[in-house]
Amino acid sequence: MITTAGLLEAYYDCRRNKRKTASALVYEMDYESKLIALRDRINMRTYAPGKSICFVVTRPRYREVFAASFEDRIIHHYIALRLEPLFEQVFCPYTYNCRKEKGQLYGINTLKQQIIECSDNYTTDCYIMKLDLSGFFMSIDKQILARLIDCFILDRYTGEDIEDLRYLCRVVIFHQPEKNCERHSPARYWDYLPPNKSLFTNGEGKGIAIGNLFAQLFANFLLNGLDWYLEELGIKYHGRYVDDFYCIHRDKAVLLSAVPKIRAKLGEYGLTLNEKKFYLQHYTKGVQFTGSIVKPWRSYTCNNTITNFVAAIRRLNNAKDLRQAEHAVNSINSYLGLLRHNNEYNTRKRVLKMIESQAYEYVYIKKNYSILALKNKYKKRVQTYKRIRDGDY
Repeated sequence: MITTAGLLEAYYDCRRNKRKTASALVYEMDYESKLIALRDRINMRTYAPGKSICFVVTRPRYREVFAASFEDRIIHHYIALRLEPLFEQVFCPYTYNCRKEKGQLYGINTLKQQIIECSDNYTTDCYIMKLDLSGFFMSIDKQILARLIDCFILDRYTGEDIEDLRYLCRVVIFHQPEKNCERHSPARYWDYLPPNKSLFTNGEGKGIAIGNLFAQLFANFLLNGLDWYLEELGIKYHGRYVDDFYCIHRDKAVLLSAVPKIRAKLGEYGLTLNEKKFYLQHYTKGVQFTGSIVKPWRSYTCNNTITNFVAAIRRLNNAKDLRQAEHAVNSINSYLGLLRHNNEYNTRKRVLKMIESQAYEYVYIKKNYSILALKNKYKKRVQTYKRIRDGDY
């Protein structure tokens, strides 16, 4: 039987960093009784996910996203708290997305180090092959995923709530959010999505919603078998971020011969390679991975990121008030953080010089074009102190 304490732990984990959102505030008004009611529905096996919000993001490409209700997100955190530590015990070290102490930068640095090792510090030929999956999240077979997750729980999980965990995993995997959702994007946006990129058109029993915590976690688990399979093929140097993965080897023939074997392995999971995204080059030609282009002794930021960086500068130039300026500054600093890890000093300098004179009412540049800061008088703590001093509180 699931306990109130277990759900309370998941609730606190779910609302962390989200406590000021509208859905979290509404739930918090009466969270004790709501969690007890949720507990009872799970124990009586009558729990059903609620209505989701669906929208389409347009950058860097059109992509359908589902956002579960706050209560359903508590369930996702309940599952993650129990399975994520067990997944970490079996995950390949060269899987970088949605894992603590890893991520994009870790993946880029690992890729650089692997190229150096495989090429014997850039003195020996080696080749990089990069592959991608076709419509990964929307192509996931729910039956296969549910079976693999259930077998993993039976094999690895020892908690008293094992039957509840198995039940909740089946519910979230087989849930069809597209049949109970509110669309928050114009209907025409879906016209830009191919049929295999939307839950509304990808086929019955296929796909899990991008945007939910369990989707990222389970998708990583599903492809973990592929990560270890690459080692069996004799490919020592490899890495993956979601469905984008690379292989490095000194013998080009080894990489080419691995492709049909990889294709067959993915077929066991009901997945296919994107045949239009195949890359195989000498390491000196460079390789693009997680938003960066890695070349010997240096790395650069992809053009799409630079374009978005320029767009954030334009939003700052067009800011009509402090709120808009602060929002633009936050975006700009995010891009600066990405560029600082690559050889992009001149790019940072060039783009920041596009800031127009009126914007300097709010901001200033510091630390060698690495940070854009709000002027002290506009910082929240200064404004709060001023209101207290003036008796506005």
